[in-house]
Amino acid sequence: MISLKQLCKVSLFTLLQATLSAFIALAVGLCAAYFVSHKNFVFRKLLASTSAVPLSIPPLIIALGYVGFFGMNGGLNRAFSALFHTDKKLVTFLYSFKGIIIAQGFYNFPLVMSTIADTWAHLSKEQSEAAEILGASKLRIFFTITLHQLSSCIISSLIPVFLYCFFSFLIVLLFGGVGTSTLEVELYQAARSSLDMRSASSIALTETLIAIAVVFLYSSFERKIAGKKAEISALEQKRGRITGVERVIAFPFFLLIILFFASPLFCIAFSAFPHFSLSVAKKIIASKGFRTALVHTIQTGIMTSFFCVVVAFVYAVFLRIASKKDSTLLKTLPILPMAVSSVVMGFGITRAVQNGTVALLIASQTALIFPLAFRQLWASIEKISSEALDVAAMLSPHKTDTIFYIYLKSSKRAIISSFILCFASSAGDTTLPLVLAIPHYDTLALYTYRLASSYRYAQASASGLLLGILCIALFALGNFIKEKK
Repeated sequence: MISLKQLCKVSLFTLLQATLSAFIALAVGLCAAYFVSHKNFVFRKLLASTSAVPLSIPPLIIALGYVGFFGMNGGLNRAFSALFHTDKKLVTFLYSFKGIIIAQGFYNFPLVMSTIADTWAHLSKEQSEAAEILGASKLRIFFTITLHQLSSCIISSLIPVFLYCFFSFLIVLLFGGVGTSTLEVELYQAARSSLDMRSASSIALTETLIAIAVVFLYSSFERKIAGKKAEISALEQKRGRITGVERVIAFPFFLLIILFFASPLFCIAFSAFPHFSLSVAKKIIASKGFRTALVHTIQTGIMTSFFCVVVAFVYAVFLRIASKKDSTLLKTLPILPMAVSSVVMGFGITRAVQNGTVALLIASQTALIFPLAFRQLWASIEKISSEALDVAAMLSPHKTDTIFYIYLKSSKRAIISSFILCFASSAGDTTLPLVLAIPHYDTLALYTYRLASSYRYAQASASGLLLGILCIALFALGNFIKEKK
């Protein structure tokens, strides 16, 4: 049985690493959001599409990519050894606390970037232009006006990233040093390795209560800044070229992105897996197991995304109708599933149900992923003016007309984003398909995990890359459709 002292120690470490990881993601994501929303440069659309990476590429593959590039025998150390003719390992940060927060921060920054960039691109410029006329510098405008306008969006983007890091499992398991453990790792070891169900239950309860407290804290912050939300323009701001002064920031920033984000991804195929080749990728694609897993991934992803969007849209419309009342609790309820990790969900399901089914997998994923869709749809529906709703109610005798011509039409962009986001999250989920153990039902994420766990790293890298390419292509298609509308 885990002691109270040990439980408190693990809880504090879990909170610390999640907080620091989230702030790294915020610092990198905020800078990336500025360049994506305001500037035209080579690979801008590719950077914008990386939102799919944290959701679609399993953490196991990302972790192996970091090992392949930053590990003791990774590509970077091999390059330094050849360059300086030394056997000493110069890059040693990975297997430490620094390695955990750097890997998680850079792995999750696209989620912060995508949320902030979309809002930043549509911010009203009236206040900024007025301040500029009065002589305020761009730096002062950013800290006094822009950050204030983006405060709601920043908090909204930080919460899911914090919870993803809080529920981190594989990265901490691989990179954590001696005595370094999170609640998720302790839960897995208690339930799977030690078969100590009492300890597992205590850890699961503690983890969930802390996460619920974070969700309610987020709701409290959101309520305080609800009346300070920025005015959003219907038109997207025009993007210009990166100026000379901005190049001073852009060069080291993009260098960091290449080093800590792009390089491990490339290393998945090249450095970490020396035997990777196009022939391996073709062999994987031609295999029956991959094709079956691909079909299952698309089926599960479409069904999960459909239910997430429908439920989120219906609840968001209901919440808007009930907004005249005190709806703090109603606004908090749909984001409570964010406080439950996949491991906790899987642990609970295996205790209640003996055999998993496809329907149970879709229902479980819908319950966990639904908040992603709700947050985007609610942000869109909340912006609809009360005057427009009142006029629609007066002109149409049918209440359904308001739903189809006002709510639905106003949230088209959010529906597209939500569907793609939920699909990518479903496609990248390894834990629930693994725990439910549905007979003869592999998804691409689970198929990739099985390849990696059987030490078939070349095939695992090919499968993981193809999964990432699929979801990044969907994000790129979604951005293209939204820009056309």
